[in-house]
Amino acid sequence: MPGFSEIERSKSEAAHTVLKAAQVAPYLSPAADSPFPLRYAFYLLGDVRGKTVLDLGCGSGENIPALLARGANVIALDLSRELTELARQRLGMTISCAAPPILVASAYDVPLRDSSVDLILCASLLHHLNIPRAMGEMRRLLKPGGIVVVKEPVRFSKMAAALRSLFPAQADVSDDEHPLTREELAQVKAGWTVTGERAFRLPLIPLCQRVLGGKMVHKLFAIDGWLLKNVSPLKHFSTSRVLRLEKVGT
Repeated sequence: MPGFSEIERSKSEAAHTVLKAAQVAPYLSPAADSPFPLRYAFYLLGDVRGKTVLDLGCGSGENIPALLARGANVIALDLSRELTELARQRLGMTISCAAPPILVASAYDVPLRDSSVDLILCASLLHHLNIPRAMGEMRRLLKPGGIVVVKEPVRFSKMAAALRSLFPAQADVSDDEHPLTREELAQVKAGWTVTGERAFRLPLIPLCQRVLGGKMVHKLFAIDGWLLKNVSPLKHFSTSRVLRLEKVGT
């Protein structure tokens, strides 16, 4: 069936989102060897106290409370008005301080000044976008030496792609949404200094999660992390990458 447009997908996601207070504790001081990709992304952010952090593609706001709890001056942005409204509602459930600004705008045209941001968290967004254009806008926003932490789905293995095709396609996938190829990941890195990178989630992890539910999730991710750390060729089959990119030049 034809995929959704990005606007339609966002509306569908908002309609199916169940709001609950966001978890904060696991993201306050995650370990460098965390087997969970988002926790590793928060590890790569480093000390954000007093720094301006842009949550680019914030969705329904799951990551904002943890950034605030770590002392960041947060600005959040998403293209979807529906999702940003959910983010505001979620923050009302989670934080007692004043909510940060949440902007409705495109990642290609962020309404902030040049060199106005210290760090950008960009989680599960680039696989929807024109990568060079989005990375160029992030470069504009960052101060010299600024950092982008990227978390994205990837698929380098033709075998993994063939196995994935055996399962039903998700109904709310937008037309241009797909895991990043090796070539697209290279586009993400182009012109940046890579100061952190790890592979996560072998294809069996989501399959086992479907079968076992949430009962074994921590043990499964621990096994996954050990395999990817100790059996280097398996990184080719990973389904998620997390990167820390430093802006070089002005």
